[in-house]
Amino acid sequence: MERIRTCPECGSKRIVMDPKHAELYCADCGVVLAEALIDLGPEWRAYDQDQAAQRVRTGPPVSYRLHNKGLSTPIPKGLPQTFRLRGRIGLEGSDKTLILALGELDRMASALKLPADVREETAILYREAMQQNLIKGRSVEELVSAMLYITCRQYGIPRTLKEIAMVSKMPLKKIRRAYLFLIKEMGIKLAPASPARFIPRFCSMLGLSSTVRERAIQIIRKSGSMGMAKGWSPTGTAGAAIYLASRLSGESVDESTIAKVAGTTPITIRARYEEMQKRLLLLSY
Repeated sequence: MERIRTCPECGSKRIVMDPKHAELYCADCGVVLAEALIDLGPEWRAYDQDQAAQRVRTGPPVSYRLHNKGLSTPIPKGLPQTFRLRGRIGLEGSDKTLILALGELDRMASALKLPADVREETAILYREAMQQNLIKGRSVEELVSAMLYITCRQYGIPRTLKEIAMVSKMPLKKIRRAYLFLIKEMGIKLAPASPARFIPRFCSMLGLSSTVRERAIQIIRKSGSMGMAKGWSPTGTAGAAIYLASRLSGESVDESTIAKVAGTTPITIRARYEEMQKRLLLLSY
């Protein structure tokens, strides 16, 4: 069953799994999203590590973040002949490239503080690109950087190309080129990033109150698709909304500080702010 992340009734993301009743429900509105769920856990119980080690009959779960998915069979070290051959027959050229890519993926994801499911999905995306022969002749680092950005967009995690370039070994220009290449060749369709997703993180970095955060989100919602229709970047739109909300709340922050956090320029913040203010004045009449 496909994982449910958002309630279709109220749009909340507080989805709770009830193991006692085998149900999945929304914590805000209470609607049951799925029932009669299958428990994939063990049928036995363990109250300490020793009991768990004695009763477990399987290995770790399959993970695409490991080059062999965690299903390898180790060669006994006691045999001299097999020990000498381990380095020769253990890995092929494609496996070495995959190990390098997955190592780079873990390094960058840790620096960006991304969750495990994003890392897993990015590893799957890299394997799909390998199957389509899109890896040969291209830098592993720039492809992994672009794939991380694609996965963050798919999961609605507010990370920009500039932020990924800061932890990557590749410059922004090459990462953007790899991103456009993958989108085209793999037929990936991404919804436009919502500026509202960047507001909580930006407000936290700026040390602003929850009042400013909520007011900025309301400003984005009232503005509708104005920024999208004019081709504004979501980070610049979010920065302008925060600047307007901070002035309305009496917690003024200068444009240069917001621009530094949003990864844009003070001129952009000021221009978006003025147009957004005009839009809200027109809606109030």
